[in-house]
Amino acid sequence: MDSLHLTTAHTPIDTRIFDKEATSLIQAGFDIGILAHDTPDEDRNGVRFFDLGSVDTRAKRWQSIPQVARTAKRLDASIYHFHDPELIPVGLYLSATTDAAIVYDVHEDYGHIVTTREWIPKPVSVPLSYTVPKIERYAAEQFDAIITVSDWIAAPFRDRGIPVTVAHNFPRTESLQQATNSIKRTRTHVLCYVGGLYELRGIYRMLELLETLLERDVDIELWALGEWSPDEDHARVNRFIQQRDLKDHIRFPGYLPYEDMFLYLHSADVGLALLDVEHYKKGVPTKFFEYLYAGLPIVTTPVDAVEEFMPEQYCYVVPQGDTEATADAVEKAITTDYGAEVMRSLVEKEYSWEAEAEKLVALYEDLLR
Repeated sequence: MDSLHLTTAHTPIDTRIFDKEATSLIQAGFDIGILAHDTPDEDRNGVRFFDLGSVDTRAKRWQSIPQVARTAKRLDASIYHFHDPELIPVGLYLSATTDAAIVYDVHEDYGHIVTTREWIPKPVSVPLSYTVPKIERYAAEQFDAIITVSDWIAAPFRDRGIPVTVAHNFPRTESLQQATNSIKRTRTHVLCYVGGLYELRGIYRMLELLETLLERDVDIELWALGEWSPDEDHARVNRFIQQRDLKDHIRFPGYLPYEDMFLYLHSADVGLALLDVEHYKKGVPTKFFEYLYAGLPIVTTPVDAVEEFMPEQYCYVVPQGDTEATADAVEKAITTDYGAEVMRSLVEKEYSWEAEAEKLVALYEDLLR
């Protein structure tokens, strides 16, 4: 096998890992596998899956890490490409015990993220916020390649003289069918959100926005596409929805295959990204470009790393927590014609995954020489 992708924290069909990286590498002629929990029963897009079994708690996930190391070594790949900081020990082990190339794919600024995890006590999270980046930098010097999703995340590695390939999480467009109004709506207007469902990603801000718009007599519904975080109090969200009488105005389709997700986006009117500003200041959320590709104007909280990519004419930036201003932006967005074809063309020309995939393929070719 040319490369085995390792993840314990992501779904095996994660958009970046499976739909973009693994699928693009298969198309380039590489033999690719994914080792993860709860994998599909059969190959997809030519990608082979290797199952670690099911886990239902974070502790059990961590307990499976030795199994990841043993199974990965047994599968004997030429490249081990891992996606979670908790797998750094596995990367170091494989680097020391095999001749394979080791690639660490850094999806987020993990030093910052540990301070936002409610399940990590403050006396622990603050020291971790300094320790995790140091561990990453040390480990990176032992690995053969580092990949990140943005220049912001790449900068600390580059400051240490570590070569980094930036592969932005732009949408994969080449195989997507253009679709309009494929999902039946029950209201005049539709807001859509793609991503994890939890407080830091704005679930309560979206619900408060929905309530405000309904109070303004806007006939509207919200489609929230994604998985619930295991840290999120789902019962609390349900109580919030019931207390505000929002049940008939919201859908939770769950985590969807890439093509199915776009069916929803093409059928909506506005894309939401009401993210926690501090938490996501160094990230470039994929949803921005997916919304643009589907022809959706975006209503977002300020995200520093995205500013250079976002055309102002399609993007409304609102203060975090200002529900009235957010509702004003939505009302303007649903009454304006933005030219979906122009937006789609912009993504295809400047912000598509296909150009990013070329960087990944070139890196693999170099590692396998």
